[in-house]
Amino acid sequence: MRKIYILVFEIINFFDFRYRLRPLAKILDKIKIFCLIRCGSKIGNNSRIGSKAFILNYSNFEIGDNSSIEKNAEIFNYDKIIIGNNVEIGSQFYINTSNHKISNKDLPISKQGTVNKQIIIGSDIWIGARVSILSGVRINDRVVIGAGSVVTQDLESGYVYAGVPAKKI
Repeated sequence: MRKIYILVFEIINFFDFRYRLRPLAKILDKIKIFCLIRCGSKIGNNSRIGSKAFILNYSNFEIGDNSSIEKNAEIFNYDKIIIGNNVEIGSQFYINTSNHKISNKDLPISKQGTVNKQIIIGSDIWIGARVSILSGVRINDRVVIGAGSVVTQDLESGYVYAGVPAKKI
């Protein structure tokens, strides 16, 4: 049965009805959320996942109430990704819980394997378009991240961050 829910999610997810057929889009969003929950995701009330979102592992994905991820998101969740309440994430968002090991100088990087670390995104956060968030990061509450930023380390509450890598501005 899980495969059917995945298939339904992927078919609905492929099409972008949000701007063309708004009444239909609301119904299809509810079906997508239902399918994600049936596949093991934890999805809060009134949350939305935009079209063409890629989620690697449905059971390692959690998003709180009143949160949204816009279209073309890429979510590589080899480990847990937890997104809080009232989080708005722009289009073409990229997040990855995995990183290559590079500690052995005698071995090619491609042969050293990977290390997976969960990512936690707090509540009341605005993440601009094309932001990348890398493995092991914790973003505390009430943060704004400017479009195109790359988040490589934890972010403190109450600040605006932007740049590559993301820094307080």
